[in-house]
Amino acid sequence: MDESTERMPLRLWVSAVLGCPVDRVQSWVDTFNKERLCEDDIIGTSVQAYLQAANSEREEALYQPFCAMANRVLEWARDHVPGLPTYPIPDLLFVRNDPVVVDNGREEGDNRDADCKPDIVLISQTTCNDLENRPKYQQAPPRKRHKTTGVDWCDIFSLLELKPFPTSRRAAYLVGLIAAWSSKVRGEEPLPAPSLVASGSRPQRPTPSSLQSPGVPLLSEPGTNSNRLKRKPEPFVTEGANQSRKRPRAKRNYLPEIYESDYFLSEKCSVAKEFEDHMARYALEMLSCTRGTRLFFFQCLVVGDIVEFWYCDASGFVRSYQISWVREFDKFAAILVAIACCDYAHFGLDIPNLSPPAPDLNPSIPPMSLTGYSTTMRHPTLDIDVKVTLGSEVFTQYSLVGRHTCVYDVTTEPPVSPDPLVIKMSLQSVCRTPEQELLALADGFPVSEHLPKAFMWTDRATEWRLAHGVRGLMFLQNDEDETYEERCQRHIVFKKYKPIESVISSSNMDHVFNQLLDCLHELRYEVNMLHRDISLSNLMYEMRGTVVWLILNDFDLATRLDEHGRPLGATGSHRMGTLPFMSVDLIKHPEMLHLLRHDLESAFFVALWCGIRLPSGQKIDAARRDVLLSWEQHGLNAILKAKAQIFANSDSFFQLVPGEIPISPEFCQYEMWFDGFWKVFFDGYQKLADHHRRLAVIQRDLRVKRINENQAEGLIKAANSKFNFETLNDAVTYTKIKAALESCKPDLATYVPGFVSEM
Repeated sequence: MDESTERMPLRLWVSAVLGCPVDRVQSWVDTFNKERLCEDDIIGTSVQAYLQAANSEREEALYQPFCAMANRVLEWARDHVPGLPTYPIPDLLFVRNDPVVVDNGREEGDNRDADCKPDIVLISQTTCNDLENRPKYQQAPPRKRHKTTGVDWCDIFSLLELKPFPTSRRAAYLVGLIAAWSSKVRGEEPLPAPSLVASGSRPQRPTPSSLQSPGVPLLSEPGTNSNRLKRKPEPFVTEGANQSRKRPRAKRNYLPEIYESDYFLSEKCSVAKEFEDHMARYALEMLSCTRGTRLFFFQCLVVGDIVEFWYCDASGFVRSYQISWVREFDKFAAILVAIACCDYAHFGLDIPNLSPPAPDLNPSIPPMSLTGYSTTMRHPTLDIDVKVTLGSEVFTQYSLVGRHTCVYDVTTEPPVSPDPLVIKMSLQSVCRTPEQELLALADGFPVSEHLPKAFMWTDRATEWRLAHGVRGLMFLQNDEDETYEERCQRHIVFKKYKPIESVISSSNMDHVFNQLLDCLHELRYEVNMLHRDISLSNLMYEMRGTVVWLILNDFDLATRLDEHGRPLGATGSHRMGTLPFMSVDLIKHPEMLHLLRHDLESAFFVALWCGIRLPSGQKIDAARRDVLLSWEQHGLNAILKAKAQIFANSDSFFQLVPGEIPISPEFCQYEMWFDGFWKVFFDGYQKLADHHRRLAVIQRDLRVKRINENQAEGLIKAANSKFNFETLNDAVTYTKIKAALESCKPDLATYVPGFVSEM
């Protein structure tokens, strides 16, 4: 989030994300103010109940009053606002969800966190009525049905996360907030936000009389407020008018836009990071568990009375500046109406270039998948249009920021191959060489037999780009860094292969990884290409006779190399790869140039993962599960520490077994094989450490002034020129790895499963 979060004025956020012109929203604000929306009985009662609940630490007490207020705003606007367009989705409702866990469709036992319970969800009344008919609801025991309703991420249009006022200064702040609402109902100018409580003073707790209905005078009579500062909220159309359109750098700046004295969401508040984590987790689940039906997603964070809107797509987050929904109720109500006026396109549900199976689908029921959708692609050799119809979902990438790859089975009309086919849909950087072009470069080389076969492809750069929407207001077209972030939709039809983890076993693992090493070496030195994303999910296979034939899949991050081994074309400033399998060096130094040895090290970690986790379908014990989670789900520093330990504190791989590396009983006969694989990288990192020590000596001599800066620079340059970083001074090479694995090849003929682990 630190690397992919932007902030923008609320008026621009509403205009870009919700597609609602600011003058229209301002007209609604004026109408609400003129017609005294705040005096509506239901809204007044709901706000009163919300503020009463806000004085406690019971977060769940906030949900129902907020839902009642928000739903009443939508209903009132439909009946009273002249010229209001018909809501495209007519039966949208804000509904309490917590404590219901949203169904993510993953299998039980999946390592990824699945226990998400958004506080309030925006769904349709039709979906609410349909929940009781869903199999998951009917199969659940009656006592658990209130927590297992079958709500799916695909059902949710948007969501809100509500948090109570932080305990610090809650009482004093709440008194001022109630007074502000009371002044608004009486038609007076709103009171300013309270200043920070003076050091050593105790906050005043609200009295019972201060929690009465909004029409009752609070704190003092109207005539006694003359000495208080008064500030009228800025009109919606002028808010942020002086803000620069230059893209701001990501900051942890939580100060509210107009209430700078309030610090409930500031860096001083220790729970602010927790709020961020909740929002990021919901965005991750929404974009990863909706089976490719969402291009983007927006949500709302409410902490007490402070509201912040979040938008998330493949490039990261765009967060609005904050407002107080109590003090600026008319503005907040207008934004709720703008959300209700969104159609499928503004909820991220209108997938470009894909036609739904039926044109008259009920807009109140979002699609649960892309099954039945179709598109038309041009066959490159037959020069005909081919209709591609999507079948069942095969794979959806679980990631917050990136390509959001989604794979479906497909059928084609007319048929283009007798083999099963899949379509890969992803959001790709427009500055990278397309995957199909990289695959074509390998044609004619033996390695092409281990690469996926592509039949048709198309880039939808003209029809849809991220910058066509909210990103168009954030990106500067003349900024190379921003151009690098721009993405377009790409569709490629491939031959269907099977995941290698479904077939890999003790009888073929050495054969599979020998093929992988051959592929990486030939790509680098024959095709002048690096894959840069060696992971378990990118290793596929097909059977050729009785042989498991490896297919190296997914060249989205691959790059061509020049004669010096440097990447051609655009590259990123961030690390490349999948974190559990990424080289230790790349995790530690993300700016480092990606080299062949990094891919070879990723191959080692994939092999080690297989040795710990596989075979598939068998129950994994706690020790092995904890090791894999330490590579995958912990913080970046913790992952780096766990992986670096493998090469740092041992003289032999056997010292790591079974404590730090608990090998599965099925692969215990591979311990010598793993030792040979490990020893190559251990020797390489030892040589790299020796080189760093030599550089440290030069830096020490410079500090104590034994040498001057020019001498130090010359010595460092000479030392670096003598050190081969690509092979770590010939320690990590294809030849040495192959020789080490061949000398430690397991004797499968004498292996009895379970015997080694019992000795």
